[in-house]
Amino acid sequence: MRLSPRPDHRDVVRPRTTPEAIHRLISRLTPRDLRIMRLVHRHRVLTTDQIARLEFASYSSAKTRLLTLYRLRALERFRPWTPVGSAPWHYLLDAPGAEILAAEHGTTAREWGYRRDRVLAVAYRSSLDHTIGTNDFFVDLTNLARVRRARLAWRTARECEQQFGDVVRPDAAGHWSEGEHAVLFFLEYDRGTEPLRRLAAKLDAYHELSRLTGHQGTVLFWLPSAKRAENLHRYVGEPPVPAATGVHGAHPADRVWTPFGQTWQRTLAELGAPAPHQPFLPGWEEGGEEPDG
Repeated sequence: MRLSPRPDHRDVVRPRTTPEAIHRLISRLTPRDLRIMRLVHRHRVLTTDQIARLEFASYSSAKTRLLTLYRLRALERFRPWTPVGSAPWHYLLDAPGAEILAAEHGTTAREWGYRRDRVLAVAYRSSLDHTIGTNDFFVDLTNLARVRRARLAWRTARECEQQFGDVVRPDAAGHWSEGEHAVLFFLEYDRGTEPLRRLAAKLDAYHELSRLTGHQGTVLFWLPSAKRAENLHRYVGEPPVPAATGVHGAHPADRVWTPFGQTWQRTLAELGAPAPHQPFLPGWEEGGEEPDG
């Protein structure tokens, strides 16, 4: 896996992280650029397609602007190795971009907790596909919320860890409301690499969270195949907390969720209750992702 294409004499030489480079970057940034930088930082890594779906009207315009942000060093990028064809560009926050975002909080990038080596390490982790898959779930819901009567609040894995500590470690958590229904959920994005007993044990951890805090959400297992979902239902039986399974490839808001102990599928919103819900954790809405407009 490499962080950039093979050396090419035509490739642009990007500026070093100097005060002059940062000032030049600031003068070129638009409000959308800043949103992109915040999104990339918050979600660790996003592909060209994901950013295009979140912030642009077309893929080509996204590709052009992201190249500019890379050349200005607002963003870093890499392409993972793939045995067939080529992978899309994956974008990370670069050091000059981090300095600008940190300044919004009145601090430096180092004091803000940014370390370029740790950011770049995402490219080499075996969990990269897992992170991209989780982010796809978020992008799908965010896009749909913009065109439907729906709203999404979101917590990343890092934010969940800050709130829930060692009790549970979801890949993400969310509050999805559509029409007259709303559901609070914990996402467990699965790529088929963990034994079923480990997935089942996570339900006990969510039950412990409910016992300790009085708060409860629906646990969503987003699985790679219908067969794995069938096996998990058989293995778990009756779960200690509300839980449902869905299969990769479908839209997560659609009628693709099968609650444990049931045979019919529901939409994501229908997994909740018909009455509006209040956020089940303090500050939930304020820190979540909300559709523009």
